[in-house]
Amino acid sequence: MPSSFHRNFPDPMKKIVKPSMPLLVGLMLPSVVCAQGPPGGNLVPNGSFEQAAKGPNTFDQIGFAEGWGNATLAQPELFDRQASAKTVGIPENTYGTMAPQDGERYAGFMAWKDDQRRDYEGGARDPFKPGWNAYSEYPEVELLQTLEEGATYEISFHVALAQNSDRAVAGIGALVSPLKLAYPNRGFLKERPQVVTEEILAERGKWMEIKGTFRADGDERFLVIGLYPTAVFETRRITEGADNQYAYYYLDNIVLRKIDPVGP
Repeated sequence: MPSSFHRNFPDPMKKIVKPSMPLLVGLMLPSVVCAQGPPGGNLVPNGSFEQAAKGPNTFDQIGFAEGWGNATLAQPELFDRQASAKTVGIPENTYGTMAPQDGERYAGFMAWKDDQRRDYEGGARDPFKPGWNAYSEYPEVELLQTLEEGATYEISFHVALAQNSDRAVAGIGALVSPLKLAYPNRGFLKERPQVVTEEILAERGKWMEIKGTFRADGDERFLVIGLYPTAVFETRRITEGADNQYAYYYLDNIVLRKIDPVGP
């Protein structure tokens, strides 16, 4: 699998969302009333990956989940109870052991692959040098409706760091775009997401909710989830000795709702 380098893109003007203490991105609102939109209010079709053309049997098959694809050439995974534990099974799979957060299936994406290499000229104080190739995966879906100009929306989704990951990252977020993204590469996206985490999500095998709100421009139609280093990017090595140098996150229960602000 391709790999990547460590970069840091500070953005002091960007508001960020911690998974443990969600903040509002955009206008701060005192409270909200019921959601609007399609039945159930969720504008994300198949947000828990329950509907599938057929069950996956190996990696790179998120396209089997109805409505879902990938924003770059890097292809995320769809996990299923009938698949092999050596690939994309549930609860056991190549990346760890994990039950769904909602329903019977979930997806997963490689947030970052660290390809740092041994620097034999760097000595004991600087034994590694950066890699050369970014690699990250981005699940993408078309929303049920185009967002309304000036309306306020709430995004929430759940991620879990896979147990076999020896890296963890900050900067996982959700982008709502007016255009379908289809980049002919496997690198990082340069777009800035509406909601993003500043914390390094380093607890393996535990579902964490990422949640935030934003005000729409009025032409957004596609949702893309993944790592956004243009907003914030930190990494952590969470093992000693030999490691696989990747941060892999499971993904489930994605909801985007229109909300109405109330108050004075």
